[in-house]
Amino acid sequence: MLRDIKHVNRKKPQPLSKRVMYLTTSAILFGNISFGCSITSLAPALDNIARRYKTSIEDISIVFTLLTMMYCIGAIMCGVLSRYVNRQLMVVLSLSVIASSMFLTPHCPSKNLFCVLVGVFGFASGFYGSSQVVWIIEIWQQKSGPFIQAQHFAFSVGSIIPSVVLAPFLHQKNHSPASATESAVREQSMIQTPFLIIGTLNSLSFLYQLFLYIFYRYHKPPMYADVNFEPADKVENNQPLAEGDLSESNELKKQEEEADSVKVKTGISNRKIRLVAFAMLFLGAYQAMEISTMQFLPIFGQHSDLKLSESAAAHVLSGLMITYASGRLLGIFIILKVRPDLIIVANVILIATGNTILLIWASGSLIMFWIGSLILGAGFANMYPSFFTFIEKHLIISGNIASCVLVFGTTTSAMYPIILGKIIEHHAVVLSYTNFASIVVCIVAICWGYNLTRKTLTRE
Repeated sequence: MLRDIKHVNRKKPQPLSKRVMYLTTSAILFGNISFGCSITSLAPALDNIARRYKTSIEDISIVFTLLTMMYCIGAIMCGVLSRYVNRQLMVVLSLSVIASSMFLTPHCPSKNLFCVLVGVFGFASGFYGSSQVVWIIEIWQQKSGPFIQAQHFAFSVGSIIPSVVLAPFLHQKNHSPASATESAVREQSMIQTPFLIIGTLNSLSFLYQLFLYIFYRYHKPPMYADVNFEPADKVENNQPLAEGDLSESNELKKQEEEADSVKVKTGISNRKIRLVAFAMLFLGAYQAMEISTMQFLPIFGQHSDLKLSESAAAHVLSGLMITYASGRLLGIFIILKVRPDLIIVANVILIATGNTILLIWASGSLIMFWIGSLILGAGFANMYPSFFTFIEKHLIISGNIASCVLVFGTTTSAMYPIILGKIIEHHAVVLSYTNFASIVVCIVAICWGYNLTRKTLTRE
């Protein structure tokens, strides 16, 4: 009987040690830098890639739809496998594929092979994206707010890198339909360098996660290890502790006491279903807007009346990404003082302002194009992490729920490139139209979410 009791105690989810919490968090943050770098690497190089394969923007932009659909499939697979496979191992494998894809991107001899590579990259990105979204929440739970902001700040820092490292290697002359193609072969060889840098960064992230998997393996802590979480017994091991273990023991007991105080409603309820639907609706509309803007902003600059060069358009995207990252850095501290729902409303106002500038003035004024892009970057900065901080107070973000939200968001995101790719070469402001459609949906979702959450703080 005593042996059986010990066996049950070993199986019971245990709080994470402080060392594992901080090491794993640092690996996630570094991984998000490399992930942000790779996932945004195609946008500034899209026109260059189209010329390499002697095709149009409408034709080559289908890779964005392919990427998001494969991302969706990867997220679904991750949600299924996360209950059976160690999350850290899935991240290690996905980062290895992402790094390999970046190394191979400039070397694809045909458009079809390039599309296959993008599909594989999207699938691996779905695995990583779905894993890391819920990971920080699992580790820090009720204290996760600033860490969620830091997690997304790291992603935004990585998203600056592609446009910065690619700009010197892209076409420097102003865009025109009759642009000469003799430089295409030279540019094809030149973009190997920035993609080598991006692939190397992803490789370092892979090696860091592999090191932790071998020496500091992660396991799910209480509550997230089982959706039917029951607080662990306070006394599970009566063996005397060594003096050096006292501080860690006190930390673990403190985590257990915090877990006991959380009011959690288990099972499936009507309110829980509506909360999940609210999260899917809001993030689906928002994610499609953010991703499509970052993907097509350089094309907007090249095909609007501004006729910017590839390099100049990449610099504008860099400006957006810098305000995006700066806003997320500020968000780490703002979230400690300001309610996340207020941050969400402020961001919607900024995004609407930036899109208005993009619609009315940006096509004819480089200064206004820069201003609109910078405001959009500031508006995008804290929307995603603030929403997760807000919804986490009302909904336990399990792997399955995270996958559902990501699947809906990526499916919606896959539709925008189909629309934009067909029109943006001839009517650049269509980017603003799709963004305003997303803003309307987000506002409707916010009103619905307010009604769902204003009466109770119970987590479903």
